[in-house]
Amino acid sequence: MRQSMEMPDVSFSSATLDRPAPTARIDLRLVTSAGLIALAAVLVATQFDAIGNTYLGFLPLSVFELLLVALVALGALVVGATTSSTAAEAAHAPGLRLVSALALWMVICLAFSEHLNQGFEYLIRAWAVMLLALLVPLFVRRPEDVFVLLAATAVAGAINAGIVIYETLFSVRLFSTSVAATEASFDGVIRSAGGSDLNPTTVAQMVMVSALAGLVAVVRCDGLARLAGVLIFAVCSLAVVLVSARSAIIGLGVGSAIVLLSFYRSRAFPLLILGGLVALAGGIALMPDATLGRFTALADFASDRSLFRRLTYVQIGWDLIKQHPIWGVGPGNFPSHYMDEAYRYLPGRTLNPRELHNTYLDVIVEYGIVGFALFAALIAAAMHSAVVTAHRATSQPLRTIAFALATCLAALLVASFFMPHKDMRYLWLLVGLALCCRGFLQRERAEP
Repeated sequence: MRQSMEMPDVSFSSATLDRPAPTARIDLRLVTSAGLIALAAVLVATQFDAIGNTYLGFLPLSVFELLLVALVALGALVVGATTSSTAAEAAHAPGLRLVSALALWMVICLAFSEHLNQGFEYLIRAWAVMLLALLVPLFVRRPEDVFVLLAATAVAGAINAGIVIYETLFSVRLFSTSVAATEASFDGVIRSAGGSDLNPTTVAQMVMVSALAGLVAVVRCDGLARLAGVLIFAVCSLAVVLVSARSAIIGLGVGSAIVLLSFYRSRAFPLLILGGLVALAGGIALMPDATLGRFTALADFASDRSLFRRLTYVQIGWDLIKQHPIWGVGPGNFPSHYMDEAYRYLPGRTLNPRELHNTYLDVIVEYGIVGFALFAALIAAAMHSAVVTAHRATSQPLRTIAFALATCLAALLVASFFMPHKDMRYLWLLVGLALCCRGFLQRERAEP
């Protein structure tokens, strides 16, 4: 058959000239990769904020604020370039709606608060952290992306743990400059914050998350990942103990127990339980005197005056709940109420504002019963997403990362019972990552 050799008409008519040129399409892979790197940088920079404050303090914005601006800009590109059929494909829609609903409810709580200035400043800081949970699904599209973030967390925690160990052994401060980080001590032994300006207990809880990520790698991965997990878990666990952070040690114990109990179907499970008890007994025997003193002080308030403060927090918090049960006292308002003259005679109360050292009671006090219901539903949705995926996924990598997220989040939630963490970056990042698991599971089921 003879092919037609006619040349196409290439004349430039006015219609051709008026036709708009095709717009260049954004390569979403580059954008999401950049966002993933920024999320990893947030996880790392949070453990080393003292270093950032020292060497980048001249910048108009902090390292976290710069990273958040970058994440919002990249997120806008993703939303603008993504079709409705594929937008937020990894998102747990009900969970993300709960984040948004809680953020909006906080505005109502602020409107009824007595201390608007303090409340507004806190609201902006809290929203910036909560925004992380909404941004995570835009950049975390595959289980491998979660692995990258967990690996960054584990490595950062191991490095920070090394700083903590060095500072504790030699009684020096290498990077910390804030009052909360530099004045912490117990029984003459410094409590190191490593490369952070946060208080040592919060730092210990972040290192605890790194330790548990390493432990999951030990039991669920092979080769170099398992070897790295052993090193990370050992170094981070030692640092948590040396900081003498009771909440972090308890959280580490809970997380380790979850990992151990995951082998309940194994024939070797009784031996694992026995090995765990032996390791626990050995750990207690080798525990530093300062750390043991922190636990024995629970029965002797005279040796740890902070225990009086914790009882005072609860007493003041309960009184404020009775006064403002629905919308609470408002975001960031508890420290101002803590200084009220009505509570001046309570034991352990200091002359400077303090936060309520219990995340869940703190949420009820400042956001009311409605806010607590939204917060509790959000946490339940995140945990359910991770746990169900860990049990039902057919892919081993997906089961591993879901199990790691469930373990780390559960341990941090237990540790948060003793700290005010409703605006903690690690908590909201773990919540965002856990919410992604449901999308991964649904996509796996939809694949042929």
